[in-house]
Amino acid sequence: MESKKQGFDIKTVKACLTKIKQEITAVDAVNTLMLLCLFIFYTLTFFVPKFYGMTEKYVGVFVFVILAVISVVNINPVKKLKEKDKDLIALIALAVIAAINIVIVDSGYGCFFVVTNFALICYLSSHIPFHRWQLYLFGGLYTLMIIYWFFGVYTWMFADYTSFAMNTNTAATFTVFSMMYVLVFFEELYRKNRTAGLIITIALVKCLQISLYHRSRGAFIMLGAFLVLRFIVPKKLWAKKAFYNAVCIFATLGSLVFVAVYILVGTSGVNFRMPFFYKNIFSGREAIWLEFWNLFKKSPLTGIGTNVTITSFFEYNVHNAMYNILVIHGVIVFALVLFLLYRNWNGCRGNASLPGASACAFIALMAVCIESFFDVDLIWTDYSVNALLLMLTANMRPAEEDEHRG
Repeated sequence: MESKKQGFDIKTVKACLTKIKQEITAVDAVNTLMLLCLFIFYTLTFFVPKFYGMTEKYVGVFVFVILAVISVVNINPVKKLKEKDKDLIALIALAVIAAINIVIVDSGYGCFFVVTNFALICYLSSHIPFHRWQLYLFGGLYTLMIIYWFFGVYTWMFADYTSFAMNTNTAATFTVFSMMYVLVFFEELYRKNRTAGLIITIALVKCLQISLYHRSRGAFIMLGAFLVLRFIVPKKLWAKKAFYNAVCIFATLGSLVFVAVYILVGTSGVNFRMPFFYKNIFSGREAIWLEFWNLFKKSPLTGIGTNVTITSFFEYNVHNAMYNILVIHGVIVFALVLFLLYRNWNGCRGNASLPGASACAFIALMAVCIESFFDVDLIWTDYSVNALLLMLTANMRPAEEDEHRG
């Protein structure tokens, strides 16, 4: 029997709007408004250089306030504590210990918001409702943003080769990281209309072109990891608990192992030239990571904070997300971050082998984690909305369950 072909038309849109009207609650409205605020802030940060200059110092506080509002609306802390909610207890402990460590080592306060915001994202994305209509809303917004980026903003930002309006590596990473949610969105559309596959292909090719054009190793690694995990690794493997857990461990603790191996090999004098890029494989990170290690081992419990001068690089940048949390905040805070992250990902495991957006979002998260072996984009506050939406989508109720409820 021939199956009925599903597509998108005015009736489908009307049905979707009717369902939203029937299901939306005051909490959903507030959550969506807060997410929109984060999305608008994110867009202005990368589209308007003056806006970035004015808000760079305050972005951590802004994101914290938004996440705090979402927390107040969705979470009853008294009830959760009475129920001995392990996640909330870990989150509170993390914030308190991070604050105490900052005082002990006389650190700058900005790093508190970096780690606390990331911990809040891990916690909230598995404890607040996120509906398929919200996926469509933000997927559509990301798609429009990327279109305007390519055909509007990008054309003037990089028109003059003598004076770029944005760091070229950042431009490529922004493109690929933002495109991750576009790919998630179109992965969902692909379930209903196969022509979405053409757009996915075009998006992947464009990301590859941008990564190579800007010679951005980070963006290229993120894209490459996504391609391997999404299109080469068999889907049935994601249903296996051992494989799923191994990928999660590799994406986190594997990052620290990578740092150790990189230092060991890089300081031995061995080096190689990378094809398509302008740098050697060992181009300075080994010195940065070794210097941070020598500082960290003197205070592993509290971390070293950010009021430290390093000689191996012109700015204070750890260049590795997991290593950043460990070195700056210490082993206790690092362990609590891993606890919240693994708890979040454990809730995603049932979706990992299913078709659609949730599995794609989880794979995109793994790709960002692997890219963050070389940088801090997973926890960088400017990218908070990307991480939050990917985690929310990865934890979203399976499509089959939604359709059954509908």
